Amino acid sequence: MKNRVSASALIICLFLLSTVLYYNTIGLFPVFMHAWTQSEHYALALCFLENGFDFFHPCTFNLQTIDGITPTDFPINEYIVALIMKATGSASPVIYRTYTLFISIAGLLFLYSLAKKITGSEIKSWLVTLFAFLSPVYIYYQSGFLPSVPAIAFTFIAYFHYFSFKNDNRKKQLYLAVLFFLLAALVRRPFFIFLFAALLQEMWSMFKSRKTEWSAITAFTLSIIVFFSYYRYNVYLSKIYGNAFLDSFLPARSWDEFQAIVHEIYRTWKLQYFTGAHYIMLIIVFAYFIYNALKRRTIAEDHKKYWLQLFLIFSGTLCYFGLMMRQYYDHDYYFLDSLFVPIVLLIAVATNEMNITTGKQRTIGLFFVLMIILAFVSGKQVQEARYTVNEWDRVEQSRVNYTGFDKYLDSAGIPKDSKILVIESYSTNIPLILMKRKGYTVYQTNRDNPVFPLFRFDWDYVAIQDIFLVSDVIYYYPVLKSLLERVGGNGKISLYKQSASFKPKSLKAFLGVDSTNSLYSNCIDFDSEITDEHLKHFGNKTNEVSYSRQNAAILKPEIEYQSVFSIKGNELKKNQNLKILITAHMRSNEPIKQLQLIASVATQTETKFYQSFDLNRQIKHENKWEKMETQFVLPSLAAEDELKLYFWNRASEKVYCDDFDIVIYN
Repeated sequence: MKNRVSASALIICLFLLSTVLYYNTIGLFPVFMHAWTQSEHYALALCFLENGFDFFHPCTFNLQTIDGITPTDFPINEYIVALIMKATGSASPVIYRTYTLFISIAGLLFLYSLAKKITGSEIKSWLVTLFAFLSPVYIYYQSGFLPSVPAIAFTFIAYFHYFSFKNDNRKKQLYLAVLFFLLAALVRRPFFIFLFAALLQEMWSMFKSRKTEWSAITAFTLSIIVFFSYYRYNVYLSKIYGNAFLDSFLPARSWDEFQAIVHEIYRTWKLQYFTGAHYIMLIIVFAYFIYNALKRRTIAEDHKKYWLQLFLIFSGTLCYFGLMMRQYYDHDYYFLDSLFVPIVLLIAVATNEMNITTGKQRTIGLFFVLMIILAFVSGKQVQEARYTVNEWDRVEQSRVNYTGFDKYLDSAGIPKDSKILVIESYSTNIPLILMKRKGYTVYQTNRDNPVFPLFRFDWDYVAIQDIFLVSDVIYYYPVLKSLLERVGGNGKISLYKQSASFKPKSLKAFLGVDSTNSLYSNCIDFDSEITDEHLKHFGNKTNEVSYSRQNAAILKPEIEYQSVFSIKGNELKKNQNLKILITAHMRSNEPIKQLQLIASVATQTETKFYQSFDLNRQIKHENKWEKMETQFVLPSLAAEDELKLYFWNRASEKVYCDDFDIVIYN
C-alpha cells in the first residue's frame, strides 16, 4: 500500500464501526437469523476439540451420521478457531465471531488496495470498501459463524493478486491469486465460480496472444485437481458416514415457481442485501458509467481485463442462482455466496469513470459521503432488527431453555457420553451443544415423526421442552405418553427414558401432575354457578351448543379480550418452576383465524411475562368439538405479581368453550 496513512485510517475506521455494530452481539451464541446453520459450523469447531483435531473427519454433535462425522466444505476456518480455543482454554462463541470479523477486515483491506489499483483514488477506494462493509447481510454475517464471509475475504485477496499479475506479469502474484481462489472455493463451494472465471480469462489471453503460459496452466490445473479431490473425499465420507449438509441443486421446478421465488426474494431481502443508500449509489455510479461509455464509445484498453472478468463471474453466479433458486427463497447468505462479490467489483470498476476533481464532482463526492452515513444508519437498524427477540422464534426459545441444562444433567448424574434424543429441537445441534452431549434431534413434530427415531436410534434419554410438550409433541403424537417415562427436569426441559412396558397414561400422569405438586386446580363445566374468584369473569354461558350437559361458555365476537383466570403470586405456596396446564373443548361455526389464549405475569407498572397460544393450531374444523391442550412455563412469581389468562379475540370470532380444566403445578 503506497498510502499507509490512508490504509491505517481505514483500519481504524472499520474497527470503530465494528465496535458500534457488534459490541452487544460479539459474544452471543448462534442465534436468530439462520442460527441452525451457524450452530452447525460452531459445532464443527467444538468437535475438533473433542476428536483430537482430526481434520479429515469433521463432525458435529448430531449422531444421525455415524459418530457425527460428516462431509463439509474444507473446514480450515473451524479448525483454526478450534486451535485458538485450545490455546485460550475457552470455547466461547466470541472467539469464532472475532475470528470471522478479523478475516473480513483483512479481506476488505485487500479490496481497498484493489480499488486503489483500479481507480487510483483514495476516496473511491474508501467508497468501494465501505459499500461492501455496510451491506446489511454482510454486516450480520461478518461477525458470525458461516464460511461465506471468509470465502469473500479470500476472494478479494485473490483478485488483488490476480489483477496485480495482469498489470506487471509477476508469477508470484499469479500463484498467490490461484491459492486464494482455491482456498475460497474449498471453504465455500460456490466460490469455485471465481477460480474458474480466472482460468477462462487466462485461456482467452493465451488464445489472443497465441502463447502458452505453462506456469498459469500448471497453477490452475493443480488447484482444480485439489478442489475436485477434496470433493471426491467428501463423497467418500458421505457414503461411509452419511451427510449432515445440503449436497444437491434446488432449481425452480416451473416458470410459475421461478416468478414466485423472484417476487419473494424481492419482497423479503431487497433491503437486507443492500440499504436504500446502496441502491442509490449503484444507480448513480452505473448511470454515470453508461453515459461516459456511450459518449466515448469504447472501453479503456487497460480496463478491458476487469470487464471481461465481471462478465464471466456475473454469468457464473447467475447460473448458480438458477441452480439454487429455492435456497435463495429462505437463505439470505446465498447472495453472499454468489452475486455479492460481482456487484462490489462492479462498483470498483464503474467508479473509475467518475471524475471528482472539479467543484461539481466534489459535490457528488460529498453526496456519496452522505450515502455512506445513511447506509451505516440503515445497516445498524437492520442489524438491531435481526437481533430482536420475537415470540414466534422457536430456535431462540430453544436456546434460552436449553442454556444451563447441562448443569442439571451433571447434577442428576447423567454421564457425559449419554446419547440424548431431543424432540422438538428446531435445529440439528443447538440443544446438543448446550447440553454438552451428543445425540439425535427431531426438528419439529408437526412435520417429523418422532416415533421413528425412538425406535431407530440408540439413545439413552429423551429431552423435550416443557413449553412445547403438550401443545406440539403430545398433540401430534399422543402415543409418546405410552412409550416414555419422565425421570426429571429443571422446570424448562423434561428428561425421559423408555417405559418398561407399553402402558397408556393420562396426560397428567405422563407429566407427573398429582396432588403432591399441584398448587391450584379447577375444572368448570359452565352448568353450575362459578364460585371460584379466580375464574369469576369466565362466565358468559349459552345453551346453544355444549360438549357435556346443557351449557357452555361463549366467547362473544364483540369482546376482544375475554378474561379467564387471575391469581396473585402470594396465593401460591411455591413461586418457582411453575407451569399451567390447560385443557378444554372448543368449537367454532367457522375456521378459527386469530384467536389466542394468552398467559401473562404483570405488576401494576410492568409486564414481566407474556406468551400466546394460537387456537387454530389445534381447533381446525367447523361445527365440531375439539380438544385443546396446552401448557405455559412461567417465570418465578413475586408476591405482588398477578398471573392472568385471557382469550384475545383479534378477528371477532364466535367460539364456544366447555369443560375448562386448569392446573398450576410445580
